[in-house]
Parts: sequence; C-alpha cells; structure tokens
Amino acid sequence: MRMYVLYKNNSTFHDIFITKHNNLKTLEAHAQFHKALAEPVRLRILALLATKESLCVCDLVSVLKLSQSTVSRHLAYLKNQGIVDSWREGTWMHYSLDKHHTASEVLVPSLEFLAKLDQVKHDRFALQNYENAPRHCHLSKKL
Repeated sequence: MRMYVLYKNNSTFHDIFITKHNNLKTLEAHAQFHKALAEPVRLRILALLATKESLCVCDLVSVLKLSQSTVSRHLAYLKNQGIVDSWREGTWMHYSLDKHHTASEVLVPSLEFLAKLDQVKHDRFALQNYENAPRHCHLSKKL
C-alpha cells in the first residue's frame, strides 16, 4: 500500500512516499527535523540565513557573539538534517538555507514568526551593522 503526502512549497509539490514499511522511518525523520529546530541558537542562525543568500561562519560568529566552535557545531547539526547547504571558498565555510528541503513549508512560517521576536530583530540589526563595517574574518584566525 502506497500513500502520497503532498507538501506545498511555492506553488510546487514535493511528493514524499510513505509505505507501511517505512512509515516509522518517515516519522523519525520528521521528529529529527523538529529536534533540529528545538534549539534557540539554531533558530537564530536560521533566522539570519533567511535574510541572505548565504553567510560565512565568521559572519555568524561576529553577529551572534558566540564562539566559532559553537556556531560550527550548530551549523553541522543543521547540515546533517539537510536544512542548510554549505560550501568552502578558500578557508571560509559558507552556509545557506536549503530551499528544497522537504519540510521547508514548515520552516518558512516558523522563520516568519521568528522575525517578529526581539532577539531575532536584534540579530538582524547586528548583521546589518556588521555588513556596513569592513569584515576581518582573517584577523580572528590569527588571534
């Protein structure tokens, strides 16, 4: 028996096939997705990534005022869940939201809600100020 669950995403539909044999696997994947969103730092990161095509780890470290290892650990968790994409440019790792994630239709309304929170507004303002100043990612690696 095969059942189709359709998720709407910007006027297109992504099919997720659920059979009686992999229903538990699908539920587990869905639970893991929500678990990834159950951490305030990860939500702050996602809210910032939602405002830009991509951000470098050093951008997030500077704006969030967290250590590089903390930010990288949370980004790795989000990447393992397929919520963000990453690529390397020289010594810098860049991240962006994976707009093709099967659960992005759940994430988009969450990000819209987060944008109204004071902490997220503060983070976005800090990012704006950070982008207006010269970036010194390479200096932090020498310290």
